[in-house]
Amino acid sequence: MWVYRSDDDNVRILRGASGVAAVLLAALCSITALTGVSQQRFEWVDAPTRYAAALVRDGGWLRAIIAVDDLFIAAYTIATIYLAATLAQRRFRVEHALVIMGGVGAGLLDLSENHQLLGLLRFAEQTVAIEAQTILARSDASQLKWLVGHLTFVLVGLSLPRGGELPRRMLAWSLVWFQLPIGALVWTVSQPELREGLVWARYASFLVGFVVISLLAPRIAGDAGETGAPA
Repeated sequence: MWVYRSDDDNVRILRGASGVAAVLLAALCSITALTGVSQQRFEWVDAPTRYAAALVRDGGWLRAIIAVDDLFIAAYTIATIYLAATLAQRRFRVEHALVIMGGVGAGLLDLSENHQLLGLLRFAEQTVAIEAQTILARSDASQLKWLVGHLTFVLVGLSLPRGGELPRRMLAWSLVWFQLPIGALVWTVSQPELREGLVWARYASFLVGFVVISLLAPRIAGDAGETGAPA
């Protein structure tokens, strides 16, 4: 039998998890801005020798980033689950189930990425050759992770009730019309400078989104309870 938490409990957990996710993402962005190191560099296909050399060069910071990122993954997965529960208000529909599946799926793919990178780092430090096919498969799975996450937040935007306050309407708009196009363009543009700008825009969209969700969680719950209708 499905056991529901109270609506107040859902909102409390949603606010806390979203707030923690925002803080941890800000920490990850700060590390990357100060050091130039990011695990996302290793989501891209590169020649095996350059890939291995970059792993060794960035290994210390990469381990620190992954430790923080594992906590961030836990926070955003919990936030996504409780965002779906808050939107559902005990009336689960298919889009709410898909939001949970997407959030958990992206989190599992993210954890897999982090810990494969740690394994590849150990190989590189021991001068064990990393095959091109392994790098290609890593890039494929990383792109899938990001796009599953973007699609999940589109579903959140479509699940938000119609009308309501301007900040929540802007949140819904950004989830559907901003973060997904930005996320798709990151992988398709060829100019390095433009891609770098898009990567930071993607960071910003998620960071602002977590902050706004944490702040608006009680209002989202109230609107969902009043209407029960998806946008």
